[in-house]
Amino acid sequence: MDGVSRACLTSLLAATLVAVLAVGGCGSDEPESAPPATPAASKPAAEPSPTPTRSPSPSPAPSRSSEPREHGRHKVGALEPNARPKPASSAAEHLLPADELPALDGAWTARTTGDEPTVGACQKTPLSTIGALESAQRTYTADGATAVQVVARFGDPKSAWRAHEVLAAWREDCAKRLGNPSSSVSALEDVWVPAGTGSSYRSTLRKSVAGLGILRSGEYLTLVEITATPSSYPAGWEPARVAVRRVARTF
Repeated sequence: MDGVSRACLTSLLAATLVAVLAVGGCGSDEPESAPPATPAASKPAAEPSPTPTRSPSPSPAPSRSSEPREHGRHKVGALEPNARPKPASSAAEHLLPADELPALDGAWTARTTGDEPTVGACQKTPLSTIGALESAQRTYTADGATAVQVVARFGDPKSAWRAHEVLAAWREDCAKRLGNPSSSVSALEDVWVPAGTGSSYRSTLRKSVAGLGILRSGEYLTLVEITATPSSYPAGWEPARVAVRRVARTF
């Protein structure tokens, strides 16, 4: 039995050796090369922490500048600061100097007064009683003639318009109130003026002729009357109308 076991063991070893040699000799015809190095396991890159996003802040409004803005090659204008409102004028600024009042036979001499007279035979009361806040007066004298101008300021243009309507109403019944058959009052006629609204009329009394001019400009109301004897008062033109146009140029 020992001889048989030894023979079987020898055969088994020989078969094993042949199998090992067969395995070692098998392979491709490519030259042997070192096996590629196994890359080290890299750590996964840390994900960046999310950065908090800021909400866009509103951009400041463009400031107004007085410098001209460029648009291409052309200037598109400049933003100027708002102009200051023009200060209100004084009533006295609209009084005519003596050399500006239309002359009749001689030069006028002017005198500024503090009293507020009624202007003409048709005006019932001073302008302060119908809403005037302030007024300025000037009287004029010449050979055989007199004149007066009153400039009154009202609270607003509408108040000045109402006072103008009152003066027109006083003129309508003026001849009747005078109670003199020889007295007459002409119709109220428009006067063209560069600024405002102008009108005039003429009244003929027993010993005098008077031309009355009215100018309304904004909150201002102006009355100017020129009186002379019938022989001295011009027949072909109306000096009060000329005076109204000259007063209108002061506004």
